Amino acid sequence: MCEQGFFDDGPRYELLDGELIEMSAQGPLHRQLETELLNWVSRRLGEDIKLAVAGPFRLGEFDEPEPDLFLYPAAMNVNDVRGPDADLVIEVANTSLQQDLGPKAGLYQSYGVRRYWVMDVEKRVTWVHQLDGDRYGAPRGVAFAEPLQVPGVAEPLVVADLIS
Repeated sequence: MCEQGFFDDGPRYELLDGELIEMSAQGPLHRQLETELLNWVSRRLGEDIKLAVAGPFRLGEFDEPEPDLFLYPAAMNVNDVRGPDADLVIEVANTSLQQDLGPKAGLYQSYGVRRYWVMDVEKRVTWVHQLDGDRYGAPRGVAFAEPLQVPGVAEPLVVADLIS
């Protein structure tokens, strides 16, 4: 529908469970963290992992969220990546926190996304979802000052070092 010109250059949408959902506007802190995170990750990735940024992640016919970033095997075409192929999916959340921790977490879980992080810019905590079998356990809150291990990156990520 976007390619056919049904939408103008205004709000952006995601396809979730067959519905077009208007994406929340990014605030300044969201934009700053997203930019710093992308730069940090891209400088540290090896040749076997690629980074997809702020675009469609086609999980299924009726599900195409647009996470802030996701990591996937370099041997794959980004358009062929499905849930289990992703090494890590990250959403930076400000106004979208409820959506990211609720329906989107359930969506990513149902498609077999192994690692899903929601970075809460207001509370300065990353909610880490890890697939255990076919389910996420309770998300683990990791303060921005504590290290996180990004798949394929040797150096731990300390989110607090990225933003002021």
